[in-house]
Amino acid sequence: MARSWLRNWATQMVLVAVAVSIVLVVPLAAPGGIPAGPRIVITGARTISDHVSVRFSAARAPRTQTNVHLLAFNDLHGTLEPGGNNIYGQFAGGAAYLAKVVKERQARYGPLQATLFAGDNIGASPLANGFFHEEPITIASNLMRVDFASVGNHEFDKGSAELLRIQNGGCHADGCDGPYALLKGGTTNVYPGADFQYLSANVVVDATGETLLPAFGIKRFKSAPGMRVGVGFIGEVLEATPTIVTPTGVAGLTFEDEAEAANDAVAELEAMGVHTSVLVIHEGGFQSSPAALNGCGGNLAGSAIADIASRLDPSIKVIVSAHTHAEYRCLITIDGVTRLITSASSFGRILSDITLTIDNTSGELVAASAENTIIGNALNTPGVGVVREPDVTREDPAVQAVVDQYVEASAPLANQVIGRVAGNGDLTRTGSAFGESTLGDVIADAQLIATTPEALGGAQVAFMNPGGIRGDLLASSVSSGGEAIGEVTYGEAFTIQPFGNSLVTKTMTGDMIRRLLQQQFLGCGGTAPAAGRILQISSTFSYEQAPAAAICEDKIGQMWVNGVEVQPTDSFRVTMNNFLASGGDGFTVFNEGTDALGGAQDIDAWVEYFQASEPTGISVPALDRIVALT
Repeated sequence: MARSWLRNWATQMVLVAVAVSIVLVVPLAAPGGIPAGPRIVITGARTISDHVSVRFSAARAPRTQTNVHLLAFNDLHGTLEPGGNNIYGQFAGGAAYLAKVVKERQARYGPLQATLFAGDNIGASPLANGFFHEEPITIASNLMRVDFASVGNHEFDKGSAELLRIQNGGCHADGCDGPYALLKGGTTNVYPGADFQYLSANVVVDATGETLLPAFGIKRFKSAPGMRVGVGFIGEVLEATPTIVTPTGVAGLTFEDEAEAANDAVAELEAMGVHTSVLVIHEGGFQSSPAALNGCGGNLAGSAIADIASRLDPSIKVIVSAHTHAEYRCLITIDGVTRLITSASSFGRILSDITLTIDNTSGELVAASAENTIIGNALNTPGVGVVREPDVTREDPAVQAVVDQYVEASAPLANQVIGRVAGNGDLTRTGSAFGESTLGDVIADAQLIATTPEALGGAQVAFMNPGGIRGDLLASSVSSGGEAIGEVTYGEAFTIQPFGNSLVTKTMTGDMIRRLLQQQFLGCGGTAPAAGRILQISSTFSYEQAPAAAICEDKIGQMWVNGVEVQPTDSFRVTMNNFLASGGDGFTVFNEGTDALGGAQDIDAWVEYFQASEPTGISVPALDRIVALT
């Protein structure tokens, strides 16, 4: 592997060609060794119409080359119906709409393509998919002719045995929910499993020392008469998975360092004669704000995916990333080694189309380029009070039939009453002068109660990100489900918290909590989009806020837990969802918390909170947890 490293490094020469005569040059690797300390340069498109490509090999005698195309998506999260999902001013996403574009590209590229996704295809799903044990979206992915997939953290929500059932087929303990459409045509009444192969290079079964699923897969392409080139796909999930899923979901498994596992896998591939490898990994980063469809940005330099890239074998030059629900297309050069990194947002809203140019003789990667495309699904555009008008011409009929089947079957659960709001009131996202909302308060309270038992976290405080609250709970009016005024249905609850995030409880000090709250304000240590997003808090916590204070230290006054003033060295068990636990929305102080313990999904905690409130219902709380600094 060392010889391969030196060979590839010594021949690095990068030329980034951008449309409309914009040229971005990545520094060349200097001869004689890598400079001490990492040097990171990130480049990307300046407009969404720019083209970005990278050439990896120095000029030499002409050889025949083959273009292999990769169609990649990530974080679909069982999104059968597009709902109101949108991006860049367009309604976008949904399984049938994604499938239509994927199939069109597959037809365009013929046998010179591979389709893959980078984890979280299942889990954190809308009702129509989650209720049927994540089987519908797997059938839809089969119909999209996916080849390979990395596991994501949400693939472990129900444990490794259930993940293997999703892969290999067989009925759930609750029974099968077919008929299931087959790629070859027809149906079966027994869940057939995934036609694609899940990969998990860094997930090891403790009892055997073997990976839970294959570390990599190989697809070979006819490159010229009598010649074939192979591409290796290495699949991984973030090493921190055990901290963001329930302990039972990862029992008996070890999640290894991503770079080390990938380097081991690429060495095996090289030994097998496969000299082009792609890392498909459920880990990622964010662009700097404002984001662009095909853009990049400085924030990626300090991200988890950049750290992993900095330690990869140089022969891994293309990375399909995920997890952050962000979209980007970046060239990242670390210590003279350049890689192309892509991510395709979430919920099927974007498809990454990657081109690998491979030398037919050596099988080595010569160049790579990528373009992100929005998966539009409507005749109209988003706006206040605008309801999406579906564009049925953009639907794939086979996948839409699967969508219709399970949406219709889930309707009875969607209309099930789980509780009520006392006084027939509404719980809304409308904030007080300090950003506190009644809906945010109730969700935070539910998460606190779910993690208060010592064995489930011993939580004393809970925080909720406002961006994770996707609608208002208007219990004062009758909905389409037909429930009485004041009643709340499962479908309503699920619409408000659709992500299925896992709860995580960490130990945090008073100083950490103070700095966390300061990150709510521009220029106070958070990264985009933290500024202006006020965390919602449980009833056990309160604090003074002065948004107009000139310096960050003065924006947060006294803080109290259960009426006792918080001191900097005090320690508390604090609950948040897994999105926040990893620094989501720019709240990076959450990363400083220790002794993380995964918990239930947020929707389950909220449903149980409603059920436990019967028969009186949940009261609309007063907005008095965040108060003016005196």
